[in-house]
Amino acid sequence: MKKVIVTGANGFIGSELLKELIREGIQVIAVVRCENSSITRIKDLPNVSIVYCDMGDIHNLPEIIEDRNIDACFHLAWLGSFGDERGDYEMQMRNVTYALHTIDAISKMGIKRFIGAGTLAEKDVLNYHAEDGAIPNSVSFYGIAKLTAHFMTKTECTRLGIDHIWCYLSNTFAAGSTTNNFVMMASRLMLSGKRASFTAGEQIYDFMYVTDTARALQFAAKYGNKNTAYYLGSNKERKLKEYIKIIRDMIDPDIKLYLGDIPFNGKPLPPEAYDGQKLMHDTGFKPSIDFEEGIKWTIEWLRKTEFNDIQEMGEQ
Repeated sequence: MKKVIVTGANGFIGSELLKELIREGIQVIAVVRCENSSITRIKDLPNVSIVYCDMGDIHNLPEIIEDRNIDACFHLAWLGSFGDERGDYEMQMRNVTYALHTIDAISKMGIKRFIGAGTLAEKDVLNYHAEDGAIPNSVSFYGIAKLTAHFMTKTECTRLGIDHIWCYLSNTFAAGSTTNNFVMMASRLMLSGKRASFTAGEQIYDFMYVTDTARALQFAAKYGNKNTAYYLGSNKERKLKEYIKIIRDMIDPDIKLYLGDIPFNGKPLPPEAYDGQKLMHDTGFKPSIDFEEGIKWTIEWLRKTEFNDIQEMGEQ
């Protein structure tokens, strides 16, 4: 790959992907929603050209970008990835349409490789909703939309002669993350001194530092087989309560954990759902940052930014 397009390029994972691609000598065209969008993470990166295009107008991309020597498109843009918006079914269904329109647009530009950002929530949907009597919650709309986008984009890519690669992203965290996924939520909860209430934590989980996620995306795009879905994870999955205890010990070993305070109403994924061996076999990718190392950096960053005032008050 010499030149690529990245949608959602100014996001948490997208901006890290840009850095990884640049390190590999790849030129990037970064698609950002609008001129009011924050580009702080990417505005000073070399070999990056920023273009503005709302996903609702993504069909106009061939007119906005005249270059016809682009090798691949990473599609990371997705509205409502966090919080209550995951339960907004109209927004989630629009995302599916946007993904398909992205493929139609890159086809007109002669781009022959599409890399889509999926999620473990897709596997949750398949695992849980197949059960008779299962009671879905509104968050399922997010996973269902991702699953729908996965297979519909694969079908459209096949029709148009585009290589389709899908990446199931694991739970991604890092210093500098503004998301509130589990690692960030648990870290903030314990740093704040509030009651550390969690489920029993017996379910298997996996977390990956964002720089490894970016590297895995780049490896999948460069070396992955077409019409293949890869899980991007640490290959060191463990029970959720073990991660909780590592976070606690990194913050303060004396914090009391209330495991089981919160009921777990889902259906745990089997360990094989977190198997990243296919990505390693096909591409040679190996994660480089252990959870313990990554969470140390993350907690240090949270202490310096969000919890600095709390610490100073405690020292007076």
